[in-house]
Amino acid sequence: MARLTSYQSDIRPLFTERDIRAMSKAFNLASYDDVKAHAAVIYDRIRGIGGDVMPPPPPRGEGPWPQDRIELFARWMADGYQP
Repeated sequence: MARLTSYQSDIRPLFTERDIRAMSKAFNLASYDDVKAHAAVIYDRIRGIGGDVMPPPPPRGEGPWPQDRIELFARWMADGYQP
């Protein structure tokens, strides 16, 4: 049986310190509770829905996530937001 994705081992490492600082006024990407509470919004923004794609391209950010990271985030949601 495949292992469920988890925030701590799969999702938290996707967010850079730069991402965390940039989003700190809205929510804390380093916090499981905050990311879980805002997962739908985060998922839309990493796909460029509802505003500019996040993370922004250089020089403001590391640039949009590759598809495999977006799919990993979607799998975490589908797996029930495991801590």
